[in-house]
Amino acid sequence: MPTPRGAAVIIGGSLLLGAGWALGSEPMETLGFALMALAVIAAAVVLFSRHDLRITRELLPSRTHAHHPVTVSLKIENLGRGSAPLLFIEDRLPHGIGGTSRFAVSGIEKGGTRDASYTITPATRGRYRIGPLDVIVTDPFGLARVRSQRTQASDLLVHPTIEKLSLPRDLGERRTAAASALRQPTGPQGEDFYTLREYAEGDELRKIHWPSTAKRGKVMIRQEETPWHLRATILLDDRRRVHEGVGASASFERAVEAAAALVDLYHRSGYGFRLTTAHQLGITTSKGSEHYHRCLDLLATIETRGSTREEDTSVLGRLAEIEQRQGAEDTLVVLTGTIEAEVARALARCRRLYKQVVVLSWPTHRFAPTSTRARWDGEGQIVAITGVLARSGVRTIVLGPGDRLAPAWTNTRARGGDRTWGQKPELV
Repeated sequence: MPTPRGAAVIIGGSLLLGAGWALGSEPMETLGFALMALAVIAAAVVLFSRHDLRITRELLPSRTHAHHPVTVSLKIENLGRGSAPLLFIEDRLPHGIGGTSRFAVSGIEKGGTRDASYTITPATRGRYRIGPLDVIVTDPFGLARVRSQRTQASDLLVHPTIEKLSLPRDLGERRTAAASALRQPTGPQGEDFYTLREYAEGDELRKIHWPSTAKRGKVMIRQEETPWHLRATILLDDRRRVHEGVGASASFERAVEAAAALVDLYHRSGYGFRLTTAHQLGITTSKGSEHYHRCLDLLATIETRGSTREEDTSVLGRLAEIEQRQGAEDTLVVLTGTIEAEVARALARCRRLYKQVVVLSWPTHRFAPTSTRARWDGEGQIVAITGVLARSGVRTIVLGPGDRLAPAWTNTRARGGDRTWGQKPELV
């Protein structure tokens, strides 16, 4: 309970009191007794004060993005029968939060209130516990203090940084707003009448349009259409074995930020979208602000799973589930680290269900401190796999630690690996 200053006063008073008694010096005894009495009075002030503090904390906003400031507002009320002495308030901050949360508040009278605030800045995404808050009551001379806990911790959810994207140019007038569903001609299945064409061997006879056949003198078939629904599926590969790097510059963190950018894009564009991972079903397809925030909340706390050495086929199971879904959708985006050959084959099979399939890759050899030869070999494998995907109609974007997503995303040319990437002098 005594502060370092209070302990020094007690020791000094005791020495003066003892020296005065030994030397027969009454002034020294009086001074020593006065110092001892001052320490006792200071302890009584902090122990028997009749104040009763109630402190409430509010985070503005309670959800934010990395590197965005958050204001923590405190309201301090004295509900007791006496005034509160000098207060030192300290809010405990977790690692990764920058800011100063310790300050002093002057004495609060009976029934009085004080407002205080401070600003914090989270460095990375995640869920942070702000608090609990400690109140240190001290006397005016700083000789004694009492620490007590007044509020519980508050949760701060930090979403990933969002890079603004726009729909690719090949979507024409649908780049910025959702219009009517795109449609493709199909043969055996469809929903709405589309056009007529001449009969070809193998067509179903039930599709014959008899009025047109009688009018034209040749067999005509109803050519129907299947709608491309304005829906998108975002698959984030959270397998630990396909990612590399540490901290905010890791390949998985880059993939999470890209997933957040896509969630923001499809939300602004009026799409229904689904967010799923290799190990979790994630958030089902929906629209609206609530759905948007649920997806970002998931991305705020998601971590990699599995082992770096053992085989993990969870993403293949997720792609098989996507392949079996009924109904054509507009876009499938897969965000991964190193693209594996089995995953590439599964993506090629999914191409028939989607108007476009896009793979965003942050390969491990671009993030790991490996040798030049390993980078050359890794880049050669990426070039080969992205070539196979391109022939299947799958667009591939391969990015490194310092590459921005937006320029590559809006460029409709497929971007595979770079054969010279591992040979760049600054990377040797």
